[in-house]
Amino acid sequence: MFLSGEIAALDAYELLTDGRDIPVFAWRLRPGHTDKWTLYHLSERLRIKGWLVPAYPLSGDQSEQTVMRIVCRNGLSRDLAEDLLRDIREETEFLDGLDGPMPHEGLVKTFHH
Repeated sequence: MFLSGEIAALDAYELLTDGRDIPVFAWRLRPGHTDKWTLYHLSERLRIKGWLVPAYPLSGDQSEQTVMRIVCRNGLSRDLAEDLLRDIREETEFLDGLDGPMPHEGLVKTFHH
């Protein structure tokens, strides 16, 4: 709940689930937030820092919607959660600060729903 609450507090994101029922939650880029980057770019930047936070399209009628999801394993420490949040904040700030759009060439969708 801590992680999902902190991500929900960031202007760029909108929670779809909060992890209240099971320790899994998902969010999307808030509609209209930016046209410079996507969640695939955020996922790639987090991967560079060692985090595997998938971005992927939903299925069926919602296939145009891209989300990110985190599954919190038993034993996830507050320190580790804060490290992840720091990196999400830093990378979001970096992406939001771009003068132009991130290139899409070579960006590979590595996760699928």
